[in-house]
Amino acid sequence: MTRIKTACLVVIFTAATLLGCGASLSYSVDQSLIRRLPKSSRRSVFQAETVVTIAVDQKSTTKRQINGAKREIDRTEERVKNLENSQDSAAAREVDKINMEIDMLEAKVDYLDDKVDHLYYVLKLRDKELLLAKAQFELAKVKLVKKHSIAFDGSEEDFVDQVRSLQEEVNEFRLDVEEDAVDLKLSENEWLVVKKKYYSAVGESSKGWWTK
Repeated sequence: MTRIKTACLVVIFTAATLLGCGASLSYSVDQSLIRRLPKSSRRSVFQAETVVTIAVDQKSTTKRQINGAKREIDRTEERVKNLENSQDSAAAREVDKINMEIDMLEAKVDYLDDKVDHLYYVLKLRDKELLLAKAQFELAKVKLVKKHSIAFDGSEEDFVDQVRSLQEEVNEFRLDVEEDAVDLKLSENEWLVVKKKYYSAVGESSKGWWTK
């Protein structure tokens, strides 16, 4: 449910919206109020808006990392498929090497699957950080409006509480992400052990094209 606190000043939204679009803020300030202020007085608002832009960029970066990891999974699985297809025609002395390489690559896929799961967890954090940045942006606008005595019947404390609540949520979720990162590191180490074992067995450099 959405309700308008004043027609042209403060719009109050529910925090629940479609996840694909991200959650909404409960309190925001109509941008038309800011446009009524002298440009020279808007610096604090511009600075807060820059934080929002940075948060958007970080979310985009995480999405690219997810897509990159998925592409790497596809390439690795394609390599496994090609190796499996080559087994029948391979010389007997090559079969063991092919099997070892398949085991190594499958271990890599297991790690990359864990990495994708972790990155989706990070993406959720990025959503929360973005919402927090937007809340800080709205608070900066409120403070500026108050400072210049523009007609406003909303409570600045509501905006302060909104930022405080979202900051606590971000801090708590960030700890969860950090714990998950530790688990991901363990998964990576397991994959690296298998990779090292493979290259040691075949007597080759561990810098194959598929590890890049």
